[in-house]
Order: sequence, then C-alpha cells, then structure tokens
Amino acid sequence: MERKTVLRRSSIAATAALGGLLLVGGTLTQPPAPADPAAAHSGASLQAAPPVPDAQQEHREIVQRAAVLTNDAAQLKAQQEAAAKAAAAAAAAAQKKAEEERAAQQAQAAAAAAAQAPVPAPAPPAAPDPVAAAAPAAATAPVQQAPAAAMAYIPVAGAGGQSAVDACVGPIRFTPVTVSVSIVEHDFCGGWSRMSWIQPGTVVTVQGYGTFTAFQRLVVPNSAPPGVLGGFAGGYPPIFLQTCIPGTDQMLLIGLH
Repeated sequence: MERKTVLRRSSIAATAALGGLLLVGGTLTQPPAPADPAAAHSGASLQAAPPVPDAQQEHREIVQRAAVLTNDAAQLKAQQEAAAKAAAAAAAAAQKKAEEERAAQQAQAAAAAAAQAPVPAPAPPAAPDPVAAAAPAAATAPVQQAPAAAMAYIPVAGAGGQSAVDACVGPIRFTPVTVSVSIVEHDFCGGWSRMSWIQPGTVVTVQGYGTFTAFQRLVVPNSAPPGVLGGFAGGYPPIFLQTCIPGTDQMLLIGLH
C-alpha cells in the first residue's frame, strides 16, 4: 500500500514537468517577427517628399504663352494700322473732292460776276448812215441769265434702324428719329462723298420725298440726341441729311427745306 502512493505522486510530478516543457517549447518556436526598418523608412519617405516640378516644362509653357500673346498683339496692331490707313485715305479722298467742288463753285461764282459786269458802250460812228437810221433797231443785247444753282440727288435705299444703316446699301430713312425726316448713310459706305460737298443754296432732290434747298450745316457729336436738330435756324428742319466725318467722333447734319 505504501508503494502505490509513491508511484502516484511520481506520475503527477512527471505530468507537470512535461506540461512545463511544452509551454516553454511553444514560446520558443514562435519568435516575434522583427520590424523592417527599410520598409518603414521607405513609406515615410513616400509620404514626406513632395513632387519635384519640371523646370524645363514650365519654361517651355511660359515661352509658348509669350509667343501667343506676342502674335495676338501683332495682329491687333496690324488691324488698327489698316483701319487707320483706310480712314486716312477716305478722309483724303473726301477732302480732295470737297476742294474740287469748292473750286468749281468759285469758278461758277467768278463766271456769274463776269457776266453781270457792265458792257462798255461802242464808239459812235463818224457820220450817221441814212440807211441804217431808216432800218428799225431790231438788234438788242442778249439777256444775261444767272448761273444755275448746284444740284444734288440723294437716292433712298430703304427705311429702318441701325441695322439697315449698317447694311451699307445706300442712304436710309432712319426711322428712330421722329422729329424730322432723317436720311442717313455711313461715311465709309459713301455718305461722306455723297453729302459732304452740299452747301447752303444747293438744290437737293431726295428720292421719294421731293426737291429741297440746303440752308444750313451743323457739326455735332456722334452720340448727340435728336434735340440737337433744334439748333438749325428756324428750329427743326422738315428733312435733313446725316453722315459721319471720317477720322473723328462727329457727324455732319445738312438741313433742307
């Protein structure tokens, strides 16, 4: 009986020792995985380092933008110079035509003055001629007639607002003006050469409206309201011509009655 008890205690001790070895062995066979310092350093570098700009690409883009701006500026300058040349040419042509018309009017005035000058009386004959005395005095001096007034003809292509005038088809009855009949044509569409030479006293026939006489010229700003027509002598004219003055911000009005 006493021997059995010893064996039982030995068996319990051996079992406990075996359990301890198994626990230690399990701990030793699964060591923790060491951290990878290179991987950690690489991840930190990817997050912290900003992208490096491409200096050459930025330079190329700046050069391209500068070239586009330079080209646009050159085109705008060329367009402005062409417009200025066209306006100057139109103004020169209009001035030349006006000078020619002025010279023609001066020539007409000189001819009229010469025609109205008194004719010197012929010298009396040395002796009376009986035959001539008996004949009736039928010959008389010719009647001098005043020179005909300058005349102008203004065709009217239609009626309407600004779009009709901008169509450049000829003089237009400008319907937005209601205080008088307004006949308008842009200077660059032919209005300046057609109207600028008309002076007070010129007989003007307006197609579809009748024949009138020019009595006054006014120069007003392009943006002037219809009320400026009251500046004509006698107030608002029944009909007037209107065109811009080339190269300026003003327009010419010619009153007719």
